[in-house]
Amino acid sequence: MRRQAAALVLIAVSALVIGCTATVSGRPVPADNSGPRILHPVSVSALDALLLETEQINSTLNAGGMKVWFSASDMWDWSSGVNDNNCLAVDGPAQDRVYAGTGWTAMRGQRLDDSDDGSRKRNHYAIQAVVAYPSAGQAKALYDSSVRNWAACANRRFSDAPQGQTETVWTVADTHQVSGTLSTSEVQEGGGGWSCQRALTVRNNVAIDTVTCAYFLAGGSAVDIAQQIAAKVPQ
Repeated sequence: MRRQAAALVLIAVSALVIGCTATVSGRPVPADNSGPRILHPVSVSALDALLLETEQINSTLNAGGMKVWFSASDMWDWSSGVNDNNCLAVDGPAQDRVYAGTGWTAMRGQRLDDSDDGSRKRNHYAIQAVVAYPSAGQAKALYDSSVRNWAACANRRFSDAPQGQTETVWTVADTHQVSGTLSTSEVQEGGGGWSCQRALTVRNNVAIDTVTCAYFLAGGSAVDIAQQIAAKVPQ
């Protein structure tokens, strides 16, 4: 009797399992991954590798003798020599007072030119800087505020007087935004054709800030350098 009872229980359980099984027609569908892609912030240790090689800077400026004269891991501060605070951001990249309060965590920069001794006797000049933020949103906020700040200096004149040097007057052109890159240009009054270009763009959590200068500077060299750096930023 005990064996027969066990067999009856087994039959009942099997019936329940069979009764709860259903077959669904169709093909398996992959999970929906169309949501927003998560960006992993670029680390501080990766910033140095984002800067372009000297040969790339030379090529972009059609120069041959540029080299790095100064490397920076903190912001420059040229504010004491600029007569108009609205033009400080246009005057040069990675300025301390421009980035103050924006939440940046680290920067790396280089100043290059083709002088014999790092002086102002040069035919080509450039600064490339990369600035890290904790998030892509904070970097984008810096870009958005820069659009407004640069516009405040567009189509006007300002002067700067670096420490120990004579005052220089600049005429600034209009600002432009193309493919997420902000740019403008400025010409030194009485400078024999010496002019500069400024560019700023953002990739992931990194702001890329550049300036190029030369006699009768043509093309968009500052933009080219910024975009070459941007192409190296991990997404």
